[in-house]
Amino acid sequence: MISKLKKFYENRKNFINFENVDYTDVYDPYLDMKIDNPIMIIGEAPGANEVAQKEPFIGMAGKNLSYLIELSGLDRKKDFLITNAFPFRTFDGSKNRTPKASELKEGAKLLLEEIEIVKPKLILLLGNSAIKAFSYLPISNAKDIKNFKRNSINEFSFPFYNTKIGVTFHPSPISFNRKDIRKDLEIFFGELKNEI
Repeated sequence: MISKLKKFYENRKNFINFENVDYTDVYDPYLDMKIDNPIMIIGEAPGANEVAQKEPFIGMAGKNLSYLIELSGLDRKKDFLITNAFPFRTFDGSKNRTPKASELKEGAKLLLEEIEIVKPKLILLLGNSAIKAFSYLPISNAKDIKNFKRNSINEFSFPFYNTKIGVTFHPSPISFNRKDIRKDLEIFFGELKNEI
């Protein structure tokens, strides 16, 4: 899986062509440490910090995510593969921006290929962009994701295997600073081990 995944990451920029996108490769640096079929965490898109270090979730949202992963009792480097709904940084001037629907639709094709390679035992969708991108996957039941409640884990069938999908909030500083969302995320990640 690892060599196939590395090759996929190296080539995916050849399949996307948008303006105001930084095509720097950003992917989980701990690929060689992963267990088979790790939990796949899908965020929105890399930001400037992630591009600078070529690693997903390392800014403030990344610190929040690391805290949540610690609550799960699992190991970020081994048990999780962290990726994004759109694999490259989208920007407006010097600021990060939310990926557009057209970008998420193209990103969804790559996301499906990534899922096919990894075959994660559980997929966690963090926030609206991840949920929207997943709904664009080119499979018949992808739109069902919009019916899943936040902070829930559901059975899901791909054409190539069955897994579980978890839907929750993105741990961005704006949402994480809301006590209700933070509590929901802490409970969700605290119970994650029971789902695998």
